[in-house]
Amino acid sequence: MKKIYLFMTMAMMAFATAFTACEDEQVNPNNNDPQNNGDENANYQMYSFNTTLNYNSTKASTGSAFCASTRQAVPATSSDADFCVGTQGQYGTFVCSPNASLLKQCYDANGITYSNNKSAKIQDLGYADIQDYYDVNTLENMSVSSDYLDGKSSLGVGVNQLSSGQVIAFQTSDGCKGVAKMSFSKVTKAVSISGYVAVPKNSSGK
Repeated sequence: MKKIYLFMTMAMMAFATAFTACEDEQVNPNNNDPQNNGDENANYQMYSFNTTLNYNSTKASTGSAFCASTRQAVPATSSDADFCVGTQGQYGTFVCSPNASLLKQCYDANGITYSNNKSAKIQDLGYADIQDYYDVNTLENMSVSSDYLDGKSSLGVGVNQLSSGQVIAFQTSDGCKGVAKMSFSKVTKAVSISGYVAVPKNSSGK
């Protein structure tokens, strides 16, 4: 009787251990990497990011664009710029493709020559929960369509009249896919962005 009881106890302990390990894996698939930088599949490596972009259109050389492959702020004129931010009285705070006409207009209005032909897809996700995208396969399979600033293709790809907490999806010209939650201050003219991006493993910026 004692042998049977001992065997059942050991079996229950093994089951409990396996269940706990499975539960931990579902909650945090990369227990040793809280930034999720180890989440990958055959095609993509996933990264989290949290950075700040300014939208001062009087200085095109300052960091007012985001490079998805390196998760860094870069100048709006940089060839590494994947999406930019800006502000304009009529259109409010906006995020756009580097080649958006509205962005050029903002710089031109301040006597700054701006030129960047790089394109990106940007889609408004409203107030989505970015945790729903905390998975490399979800990002890889995500379909991103292009929204237009103020609904006008002539102004370029992007989302305007942004509010803090709003989320965008983006797809860059080199194949990066991600989501970004926007938080900003009208006083400091800066946008804090946080989210996740899946970078192709053949990307030079990996």
